[in-house]
Amino acid sequence: MDGLAKTGWCWLVTLCCLLAACGKQGSDAVYAPVLIAPPHEARVAEYTFGVTPMSNFRDVYDVFQPVIDYLNAGLPDARLVLEVPRGLAEHEQQLEARTFAFALSNPYHSWRAARRSGYRIIAKMGDDAAFRGIWVVRKGSAIRTLADLKGKKLCFPPKSALAATMMTQLQLKQAGIDPARDVHVNYVGSQHASIMEVYMKGADAGATWPLAWATFQRTHPEQARELEVRFPTDSLINQGIVARNDVPPELVTRVERLMAEMHDTEQGRALLAQVPITRFEPASDADYDVVQVFLDKYKQAFPDSPDALR
Repeated sequence: MDGLAKTGWCWLVTLCCLLAACGKQGSDAVYAPVLIAPPHEARVAEYTFGVTPMSNFRDVYDVFQPVIDYLNAGLPDARLVLEVPRGLAEHEQQLEARTFAFALSNPYHSWRAARRSGYRIIAKMGDDAAFRGIWVVRKGSAIRTLADLKGKKLCFPPKSALAATMMTQLQLKQAGIDPARDVHVNYVGSQHASIMEVYMKGADAGATWPLAWATFQRTHPEQARELEVRFPTDSLINQGIVARNDVPPELVTRVERLMAEMHDTEQGRALLAQVPITRFEPASDADYDVVQVFLDKYKQAFPDSPDALR
């Protein structure tokens, strides 16, 4: 056999061996699936909705997550994501940092956000008569008048809590009681904690506001039965809902409409009752000019207060 024939014969044998090996591998090898990326799913834009910790953090989350779910059902091309900061100071910082696309805040923080942080007020909680400070004491307490608070241990939520701290302290000052000299003041982290201090006998009276008290009655009925409310302050405009100025206007309009129409449906009314309020309603920056009027009074009574000066 010449060299050319021998070379051809070698290639033929090699090819046969390769085909045999491939056939064996095809029949005996373990199947390895091919991973194919799933079809692209369209993602809706997400927008944070911050809610001020108006009572206990967990209670606020449990009440407002269903409200956010209700709003999301009417927003097919956007999704609101609830954020409830652990404390009022954190909520205030996040507003100043423009973290929230939307936020429900006390009138003071709503007013400040609209003036200084690039937000505008689009709606508010109804029932303005409910936005006031109140005092909680133990049943049977000898505290019968505001004057009886002089010299007592008083508990307040954070200093920027408009109804529960600023309005009640102005009430004391107008009654001739200086919170800085005439009482023993303890600031705690939340409305819930202020009420609990009284229940635990760590304070003679605790300042809060009606929605936090209503939540406490619902979530802690046994403890609430040992307490009672006294000395309501004057009322002010209720909490506001603000929208950041870079949120698409059409989305802002839809959120405002959905909130304003909640009380028109049975489901919406049931959710509002858990807050508890009867409705949300449209509002504007101008509606919160009354906050400036209050702050002028507060600044006059407490000229050294950093909150009043900001």
